[in-house]
Amino acid sequence: MCIRDSKKAIVASEHEIKNNPPSRSAKLRYVVRSKDNFIYPEDLEKKSYSKHLHIGLLNLMPDPAFQATERQFVRMLACNDEFLVHLYPTSVETENRSDRFKTYITEHYNEIDDFQQRGYDGLIISGANPSQKDMTKERFWDPLIEVFEWAESNTTSIMCSCLATHAIMKAKYEVEREMRDEKAWGIFEHKLGEDHPLIIGLEDGFNGPHSHYYDFPIQAIESTDLKILASNDFAGIYLAASEDSKLVMFQGHPEYSENSLLKEYQREVNSFVNGIRDDYPPLPYDYFPSAAVGKLEEIKGSILSKPSEIKLDDDLISEIDIEWQGASKKIYDNWLQFLIQS
Repeated sequence: MCIRDSKKAIVASEHEIKNNPPSRSAKLRYVVRSKDNFIYPEDLEKKSYSKHLHIGLLNLMPDPAFQATERQFVRMLACNDEFLVHLYPTSVETENRSDRFKTYITEHYNEIDDFQQRGYDGLIISGANPSQKDMTKERFWDPLIEVFEWAESNTTSIMCSCLATHAIMKAKYEVEREMRDEKAWGIFEHKLGEDHPLIIGLEDGFNGPHSHYYDFPIQAIESTDLKILASNDFAGIYLAASEDSKLVMFQGHPEYSENSLLKEYQREVNSFVNGIRDDYPPLPYDYFPSAAVGKLEEIKGSILSKPSEIKLDDDLISEIDIEWQGASKKIYDNWLQFLIQS
């Protein structure tokens, strides 16, 4: 397990300020792992770390998924107990946020201008909730591209997730995403592409989550300097990267926790109930255990006869196969190893 202090922002200690000037006055999280126990910031002095990494996180997600996304990336960054990862979160205006989340961001996140006064070993850019067919009209477009262009000169490597990958493909490579006939949604097997440090230790046929309405033609990726490292014939590209690992592009979601697709499915069902989507959502591919499928079909029948919002219990996925999380952590571990070596 990994930890972070989710209750208050952490100001760098005098020792850290002395040894890491960029952390001065930063709002940050400590991401560490020690077997199955939490280690909190006040306990860090009891443990010695020879390897430190400083990672920025640009969180673009809307309120309902904002903190869950933060937790997911924190968990991935805690995949190796040799490192102490210092995580510096920031965000930009992506929607009309609730007062609760405006307060949370003010208290726990760095202002974007302050965020860009530091250099980082790596930067993670989260996905976002698409509201426009033309991404350049999204509220987050200009600040996202500004941060990305800044990061190209101020970080060792940039990791993009889902919609952030779509945005950078358009801004950097002029490659347009295309609407799929059917959403890629669920757990899919992937074939490995070219040899690359990021996929060391992975086996051909490893599983991983997808959740995207848009995709890229394979030929469009092949026309760039990116290498396709993992893909599925139906779901498309899972992971691509530059040869030097300075740009890492996920269309899949290795950071997803075991209940992420459950929560997404719940939101989609409730969107149907509230008239936001016209059709009842299909089940995510190869995700729910067979026992849960029967229960969800019963719920569907009830909703179609008498629409009402639902709240799905995690018990539905108590028997889920989470083997895919091992591959996810391996990719992140490879990325962290690259940052350390760089």
